[in-house]
Amino acid sequence: MGTTYVVDGAIISCTMGVGQSTLKVSSSRSIELCGSKEANIGDTEPVGNIQPFSACTISSPPIPCVPEFDKWSGGKDDVLIENLPALLSDSTLICNAGAGIITIDDDGQ
Repeated sequence: MGTTYVVDGAIISCTMGVGQSTLKVSSSRSIELCGSKEANIGDTEPVGNIQPFSACTISSPPIPCVPEFDKWSGGKDDVLIENLPALLSDSTLICNAGAGIITIDDDGQ
């Protein structure tokens, strides 16, 4: 399958995280795709948008996940969702706290 748009409930993983997590699109979002709110590259608020992973492996033993993010890279620049590029299934996000790379395992559709 090719690159797809990402919606609320997408499954994400982190190269430094334990297990998977969920992307929650901002509750104020009014643009939907297939009945779910569509994500943009600004959906990066820890706990609000990015649910913490169960642990971060930057130390031994693994410590609780406390993520820090900027914006997703690789959004669809010519499709804007609330003035920011739409999030795509091949977009990535770097965690500034643990240097992990967050990827999208399932777009949520």
